[in-house]
Amino acid sequence: MSQTFDRRSLLVTAGAGAVTLLGACATQPQRKVAPRATGRKLRHGAIACGGMGFSDLRALASHPEIEVVALCDVDTARIEGARQFGEGAREFQDWRVMLDEMAGEMDSVHVSTPDHMHAAIAMAAMARGLHVYCQKPLTKTVAEARAMRRMAEETGVVTQMGIQNHSNQNYARALALFRQDLIGKIHEVHVWSDRPAGWWPQGVERPVGSDPIPETLDWDAWLGVAPERPFKAGEYHPFKWRGREDFGTGAQGDMACHLMDPVPWFLGLDSPLTIRSDGPAPNGESFPLWSRVHYTFAPNRLTTRGPLPVTWHDGGMLPPEDLLASLGTDRASLPKNACLFVGTKGALIANPYGEPQLLPAERYAEVELPDVKGTNHWHQWIDACRGEGEASAPFDYAAKLTEVALLGNIALRFPHETLTYDGDAMRFPDRPEADPFLYPNERAGWKIEGLGA
Repeated sequence: MSQTFDRRSLLVTAGAGAVTLLGACATQPQRKVAPRATGRKLRHGAIACGGMGFSDLRALASHPEIEVVALCDVDTARIEGARQFGEGAREFQDWRVMLDEMAGEMDSVHVSTPDHMHAAIAMAAMARGLHVYCQKPLTKTVAEARAMRRMAEETGVVTQMGIQNHSNQNYARALALFRQDLIGKIHEVHVWSDRPAGWWPQGVERPVGSDPIPETLDWDAWLGVAPERPFKAGEYHPFKWRGREDFGTGAQGDMACHLMDPVPWFLGLDSPLTIRSDGPAPNGESFPLWSRVHYTFAPNRLTTRGPLPVTWHDGGMLPPEDLLASLGTDRASLPKNACLFVGTKGALIANPYGEPQLLPAERYAEVELPDVKGTNHWHQWIDACRGEGEASAPFDYAAKLTEVALLGNIALRFPHETLTYDGDAMRFPDRPEADPFLYPNERAGWKIEGLGA
């Protein structure tokens, strides 16, 4: 599979349309700041209407100041259930046609497709001055994430990544506890997820043969920028793509944007300095059944004791038993998905699906949970699009968080090897063989020419 790299630009040519993903050294004319839908309803288009697309559309449509004017899905059967949220909305199977024909009639879109299509679609939307809500992870590759961040800044559109937990009460309370300096300077962090087991296939080979493509599905458009392969019923569309290397980002890409979120957020960290995987490598088709990835971040004198080790665990892997015992707990007592900050005075578990916990519990028995509330992540973005407030997970932040998650997936490809990462130059100076994984692939007809030297 060939790749070309040009760090100055990333050109996505999708069928008849073309979208430029801006690289680190690109010089582009200054774009006008996208207008806000002040004093009227936000005219919105849905790109992907099933699965998370349906969930996002339902949440967005519950805002009283939004009008759903367009529905788009490569599988038209998925549009049927979405019609309830957009009576009279125009319907499309091709997002490029939708963006062209709805020019001037839409203010915003949400992009809830498989991961590999996030950048191509969101970049095209932002280039047209549309506000964008994009599902996590923001992109499939680091170069795309950085390009999305730059495009959002240049166009002035309002953006939000779909990490609704970032705005919920559980994280708000965890942050409030952290800011009370109850656990001291942080010297170790562990993050874990129960994915992928029971959620989507990983550690599997490519299925053989092909099946008839459903009449409602544009398979070529579903593949989009990904390498061509035959359709196989029940293997990719509509949900089982997440563990496949060509389409998804596996357990870490999917869940780290939720679970690692508190790490750069609470601690104020930048790009990691090193990454190392202690688990198996992908098999060329799908991500492994489990992983354990070690990061090292530069210290933040306000929040960390020194250079900070952060470990990601998934597929049943959990923090060390001796560490947990020293904190008065054990693996059986842990939430299935959470982030553990270990400080000089104690520890804090930030759990997006439950209340935060201070450890050892006896030491903090008298500490009350802060009386803080969360906010509706989707409505917050709509309000910002209408000139009321700000989004809490704009692409400026989301791209950095996504980069951390995606770097972990690169480490998987070089098991038991410590990779030094130069975040400023976006490269692995001691292991140039890892650099191509920072960039997207290309497919004839959906060409991506990437960020190269």
